[in-house]
Amino acid sequence: MSFQDAARKEAHDRLLRQRHADRAAQGLCTRCGKAQPEPGLKMCRRCGEKRRAAEKARRAKARAQGQLYGGRDPDQCRRADRAGDRRRRRARQDAGLCTSCGRRRPEDDRSVCEPCREARRALDRRRYVARRAAGRCVRCTQPTVGGLSRCGRCLALEKERVSPERESAVSKRRYLMRRAQGVCVDCKAPAGGAARCPRCAYRSNSRAPERHLAVLWPPQITVIELQTSRELGTFETEAEAAACIVFEGLRPDQVEILSNVPLMALSPP
Repeated sequence: MSFQDAARKEAHDRLLRQRHADRAAQGLCTRCGKAQPEPGLKMCRRCGEKRRAAEKARRAKARAQGQLYGGRDPDQCRRADRAGDRRRRRARQDAGLCTSCGRRRPEDDRSVCEPCREARRALDRRRYVARRAAGRCVRCTQPTVGGLSRCGRCLALEKERVSPERESAVSKRRYLMRRAQGVCVDCKAPAGGAARCPRCAYRSNSRAPERHLAVLWPPQITVIELQTSRELGTFETEAEAAACIVFEGLRPDQVEILSNVPLMALSPP
């Protein structure tokens, strides 16, 4: 485009902007300049319908050609969409409405109502399960290794973003709240007074360290006299070991007790 063509286009655009401003100031349709605009809009009904029909035909043609955003600049359209989302979210928040649906009032000073929160959680769960089954990172969909739920980059970012103290505090609050409600502390299913439902309890025990697992071998408690290093016997319960010590006429500080499991694990619940 030559310099003269650019100057001519700039003058034409300036004239259109001025005419648009004049018609808007007069309360007329900014397109035809004759009829009154629709409430809350700048164009009359007839011009608005023509404009919407033209935009719909243009988007359909661009979609048929495989163009994103109806053939317009994708970056500019994304910025406009984000700006519109921010304005809508701010307006709903100022009105005390849910920032997601704009119809209900959220509780507990939250920004999203409970139905929208539950719908979002259900969507997140479905997406999590699908990405885990595909061996993808649940956040960025990149491939993962070793059966992890996140890739190395997302793990590092989450480690930097969430401090251990904050994560521990959030976990404690969630645990206490769910315990007070009588539901499973992991999945919120009915737990019958226990901390976890049977499914989550089995999963937690299977992942726990060995010291937290149930004993898979018979308990053995051996009593040894310290002065003579004589082994007084091997028993399966604390009561039998205590009876042996009393029978031998010894005090607890005169014997040593050896066990293959912690003695607290043998006590009745």
